[in-house]
Amino acid sequence: MAALACGLGSLEAARVGAPALAFRLILIAALADAIDGALARRLNATGPIGMELDSLSDVITFGAAPAFLFSTNFADAPSLFRYGTALVFAAAGAFRLARFHTLPPSNGFTGLPITAAGVLLAATAAWPFPAAAQGVGLIAVLLAFLMVSTIHFAKPGVGRKVMLPAFLALVLPVALIPGEGTLAVVTTIALGAYIVWNIVGHFTGEEAADVQHEDVQLP
Repeated sequence: MAALACGLGSLEAARVGAPALAFRLILIAALADAIDGALARRLNATGPIGMELDSLSDVITFGAAPAFLFSTNFADAPSLFRYGTALVFAAAGAFRLARFHTLPPSNGFTGLPITAAGVLLAATAAWPFPAAAQGVGLIAVLLAFLMVSTIHFAKPGVGRKVMLPAFLALVLPVALIPGEGTLAVVTTIALGAYIVWNIVGHFTGEEAADVQHEDVQLP
């Protein structure tokens, strides 16, 4: 419910022309989404309703809200292009969540999690430097493809010995740059590195995890 509230808040922020706030709300929602499963298990409050609520809120928060942020942030672009790109992204996210319920349990992810895709699209849409609508639209379509693909994605904790040094080498110089957009830049670099690492592992036959199904914490 906290993630859903942030998603609705992000929609409103995008509507009034506050893309940085819209991105921050989606990022907060991702943090809530990351801990809800562990918190439910600790409180002995797990169940099918929580699992369904997780997926339903994700459709809005990480599917519709980032797509709407893209559309509103590039209002000067042709309407058909903006709507078509937003629809492709949101539809891919919905398909990704629907497929989530059809696969057996596993320690990894089949396709890019909608949480990661939604946060990355929001970060690039709220990018502090000049960006063309076509470039961000291409990113949205690529993220949509990765969500519906069967590429294996490890949970963030898997392979951290490999990812952490590369992450620090990329992020630390950027983190020293002052300005409102630093968070968007750092987020883009971190998630971009996570995606590239998993794609390379998939096509080189060195997947970090045996993937059959997603954990409810990050569908």
